[in-house]
Amino acid sequence: MMRPAIVALAAVAALAAGACMKKSATAPVYCTQEARPAVALTVVDSVTNQPALFQNLWAVARDGTYKDSVAVSLGDVQKGAVTVSLAYERAGVYTVSAKADGYQVWSKTGVTVTGDVCHVTTVALTARLAH
Repeated sequence: MMRPAIVALAAVAALAAGACMKKSATAPVYCTQEARPAVALTVVDSVTNQPALFQNLWAVARDGTYKDSVAVSLGDVQKGAVTVSLAYERAGVYTVSAKADGYQVWSKTGVTVTGDVCHVTTVALTARLAH
């Protein structure tokens, strides 16, 4: 006879296994547990096409009434490439915008994000911000 704790542990293990497995018409598909962004936006200077000294970076992805945004307010000037992730695990057609202190707004429309049975397929974009 099984002890109640062993039965409970087996039930939890079965639920956990089912949470990361999705069935398809031909065979089970095993999905990873991480959340993936719809958009990965790297921000660079438009003149140098290199990472710049950005402060108060803001980025947003919009699809209809849905909006996801990120604001990075830096105490010190940021050095190196800045990449922000937006709209985790949400397929759609986005307008993506970015701005930083001293730079004009950059925007791209019609960014189409699709997915498979498990995750969205991340679209990598580069925002070239102009002064």
